Amino acid sequence: MTQGVRQSGRDGAFSRRHAIGAGLAAGVAGLAARVDAQPVTMPRIAYLCGRAVATDAYLLEAFREGLKAEGFVEGRNVTIDPRWADGNYDRLPALAAELVKTKPALLAAVGGTAVSVAAKAATSTVPTVFMIGSDPVALGIVDTLARPGGNRTGMVLLSSSLEGKRIDLLREMLPSAKAVALMVNPSMPAVADQVRDAEQAAAALGLRLAILKARSDGEIASAFATLTGATDGLAVAIDGFFISRREQILALASARRLPAMFPVRDFTADGGLASYGTRWPEMYRGLGAYAGRILKGAQPRDLPVQLPTSYELVVNLNAARSLGIVLPPTFLSRADEVIE
Repeated sequence: MTQGVRQSGRDGAFSRRHAIGAGLAAGVAGLAARVDAQPVTMPRIAYLCGRAVATDAYLLEAFREGLKAEGFVEGRNVTIDPRWADGNYDRLPALAAELVKTKPALLAAVGGTAVSVAAKAATSTVPTVFMIGSDPVALGIVDTLARPGGNRTGMVLLSSSLEGKRIDLLREMLPSAKAVALMVNPSMPAVADQVRDAEQAAAALGLRLAILKARSDGEIASAFATLTGATDGLAVAIDGFFISRREQILALASARRLPAMFPVRDFTADGGLASYGTRWPEMYRGLGAYAGRILKGAQPRDLPVQLPTSYELVVNLNAARSLGIVLPPTFLSRADEVIE
């Protein structure tokens, strides 16, 4: 009898332990289910571009590649919220303010100097990476290149300081040229620097230089209409609006059979004669990597602003043949890429 009672006690204890264990297991399972049901919060990058998705999708992809190099993959552990100004600079302040109100983990300001200016005005707290064509120190975007200070850092394309070089190359491409024109966007923050650099280069070469101003589709057409038969060549200044309207610019230059030097490879790849500028995709990859480092905890003020390490001259021989011009061998020998 005693043994039977002891056995029953053991059975009861076992039952109690089993019930407690089952309850704990159910509780853990329920907790796990509730945790799994919670949406995973990922850092969100607000990506503000002054140009259009049609022209800049490949640069956003380069930005993603830079993020991936730092361990961030869109949809897995980071989200990107892109907004496009389509070259309309007047929209940038409102777009920047709107994005800041959504409280992103990071703001990327790309696609034109005006975007960086708008981002600076919109926030002094949200970590920001920028891609800018002008000197960010002169514009008050950062304190110095080595120690940016504040909440911003990024990459400088230095494209705005290349207008003089493009005038040089335009003359080298057209040795007999006497008069050329430069198309600028008067809404571009660094337009005065662009004009000054081009005027200095033209004066040194003995060229007459006409300045064409355009900030809308209609003004682009009007600018071309002002060109006379005495204009031997055209240089198009670096500007987000012009890049987003390159189809129109290329068509007008072709219709007038006007040799032109463009600011980025995109023009030449689409049928333009020649271009000189920074290798943009590698700079955007670098910007994406900076964004990843900041998401990991780095402070923008501690990341030096990066400058380009290389530039590219691209020439389109098909365009030259269409214009009926023979490019000097010395000019062609300098090209980094020749499109047949």
